[in-house]
Amino acid sequence: MKFIFAALVAFFCIANLAEAQTMEKNMLERRTARAIRNAGYWCDQVSNAYIDKVLSSMGPTVVRVTCDDKTRFEQYKLTMTKDNKIAKIEVWK
Repeated sequence: MKFIFAALVAFFCIANLAEAQTMEKNMLERRTARAIRNAGYWCDQVSNAYIDKVLSSMGPTVVRVTCDDKTRFEQYKLTMTKDNKIAKIEVWK
């Protein structure tokens, strides 16, 4: 019985941690979309984002961002500063 209780407690702790990580990811996606919109580009919802390791190896970190709301699709290249702030936003072709 003690083992079952301990397993349930562990399960709920892990579930809460996963939920917190998802909330943090959603907040980061909303901030990124807002920064892209503030730069004058379209982005309602970020559907994918990843670090471009090839371009990032040459200097500052470059993040490839895809905005997709199932009706429109755009991709952008974000150049980051050393303190992880967006320095430049370009349309990714």
